[in-house]
Amino acid sequence: MKFARWSTIIIVVATLFHPCAALSNVDVSGTWESRYEFGPVEELMTASIQQIGSNIIGSYSVEVSPSGGEYGGIIFGTIDGGRIKAFYLAIKDAEGNDPLTTISFTDGRVINEDRIQGEFHYRDSDMLELSGPYEANRV
Repeated sequence: MKFARWSTIIIVVATLFHPCAALSNVDVSGTWESRYEFGPVEELMTASIQQIGSNIIGSYSVEVSPSGGEYGGIIFGTIDGGRIKAFYLAIKDAEGNDPLTTISFTDGRVINEDRIQGEFHYRDSDMLELSGPYEANRV
């Protein structure tokens, strides 16, 4: 009986301090920004996300420096507790071109209500592939 009580207390404490459990009710709806550097090129991504239950949808835009180029598209994905997976699909760039660009944000973790971290994977129609860590902050 004493063992069962301590086991229950340990499980409750572990649940309270586990980051994903503590953030299971986080709503990621809102505007998020993240920056990416690729040598001399920097991209500032702004995402507008709406969370509906465990699904996320929205749109994003990217400003490219120093060229001044822009592109944007749609967002769709899921959130489960503190874990988030999002997929970004580019639909048109600023000049009206129709590039095929996909960006997958995998292994995302909600760090707190204003920060998400994880891995991104980028691929475009020229077969350029990039990947690395990301951090998005609510603005």
